[in-house]
Amino acid sequence: MMMFDQKVVMVTGAGSGIGRSAALLFARRGARVCVLDRDASCAQKTVEMIQRKNGLGMSLEADVTCAPEVAAATGAVLERFGSIDVLVNNAAIEFSADVIHTPEEEWDRVIAVNLKGAFLMSKEVLPAMKKQESGAIVNVSSISGLLGWPDSAVYCASKGGIIQLTRQMAVDYAPYNIRVNCVCPGTTLTPMIERLFDMEKDREQAMRKISSMHPLGRFARPAEIAEAMCFLASDDASFITGTVLPVDGGYTAK
Repeated sequence: MMMFDQKVVMVTGAGSGIGRSAALLFARRGARVCVLDRDASCAQKTVEMIQRKNGLGMSLEADVTCAPEVAAATGAVLERFGSIDVLVNNAAIEFSADVIHTPEEEWDRVIAVNLKGAFLMSKEVLPAMKKQESGAIVNVSSISGLLGWPDSAVYCASKGGIIQLTRQMAVDYAPYNIRVNCVCPGTTLTPMIERLFDMEKDREQAMRKISSMHPLGRFARPAEIAEAMCFLASDDASFITGTVLPVDGGYTAK
């Protein structure tokens, strides 16, 4: 199944977790994958995994909150490949606290990565997509962008912002044949989530509690979220734009 044969795909936060799974899946389906992460060694490891499967990957070190670094990374991709067909805005961080106990600097940090990062990446990539009159952007929100989650004030705010940014960009860029969609994962076993569980007094109890909140009774695997990303980026979703797709084991259906 080579639905992305020779297409150029940029994935942010692709040095681990959902981003890495997405990068590997796009590569298996024929894409030339540009792996962007602020940790150069993690990005390179993802590229090496792609290359071991005879795929083509390009490693990019960049902080998505830094406009010059985002511009440099995008420019490097365009110089090498001449186009960008798909952008996956996946880079994200977490901070757990209610409004009262969220320090201003943590608010700014999470908003910068989760929301501003998607804005800066899109701002750099969209002109190339407009020029070629085609493209797909997949933003990664969360069920926390759809529902309130305890002690996650800034994370919920950032992910809710991603949903509205998705809808707004979908309207603005549809005339250029650019589709913009969003996935909202349920709890997914990524390094970020593992770190949060490690902070709990009783890790196993916390994991059982959260997994049981999903009607399917388990956590998502990163590869399952990647499949949804690939679908929304593919020509199979050619008449889908502005959609917000929960991939949550039924969590938001309750």
